[in-house]
Amino acid sequence: MLEFLKTDVGKVALGGAIAVSGQLAASLIAWGKEAWFAASKRQKEAEYLAMRLVLVFDELTTDCYNAVHDPLTEDREGISESTVADPTLSLPTDGDYKALPRRLMFRIMSMPSKLDGIKEGMASAWEFSGPPNFDEFFEYRREHWSKLGLEALDLIDALCREYKIPPPERPEYYAPRESFLDELVKIEQYKREREEANSKMMAGVFKQAEIGNPPPVGS
Repeated sequence: MLEFLKTDVGKVALGGAIAVSGQLAASLIAWGKEAWFAASKRQKEAEYLAMRLVLVFDELTTDCYNAVHDPLTEDREGISESTVADPTLSLPTDGDYKALPRRLMFRIMSMPSKLDGIKEGMASAWEFSGPPNFDEFFEYRREHWSKLGLEALDLIDALCREYKIPPPERPEYYAPRESFLDELVKIEQYKREREEANSKMMAGVFKQAEIGNPPPVGS
């Protein structure tokens, strides 16, 4: 091989190989730079979208908190009415959601559907609830806005961890997560107490029925 490279043909072949190798190396370096810039651009776009989403979900958290703690009011007929509007959600439409991790992308993009589902459930709860207090409706409202608020908080935490974003600052006595969790515990307790009261009432009805209709003599 060394003898061949010393010949004119070998020298030409060696020069050609070096030239090709140089061109290949240059192409690989250029491709690597292009891929690095593309990845860097994609990361920056994802970080920017994540920051915007944190702000959107923080606003949703506040809306859910206000709806859960709606003080309500009464109209002239004593019918309970809301004083706080139900939460809304508008995700940014100009962001590249494919730049986000797949698990986050799905959870984020499903949030509008969850919100719409809650509103549909509220419409059904209203039909089954009754005046003047519409207790079942407002209980459903508090429960499901609490759950959506917790989901928004979880997404904020996930985005902040993924993209090293500082978490939103909140006033000292504003603790939405603890408030939502406390509300869900209260609602669960109300449901248990209501079920126990209903069971006792039904047991009393059956007992009165037995007393009022004694079995025939000799049976």
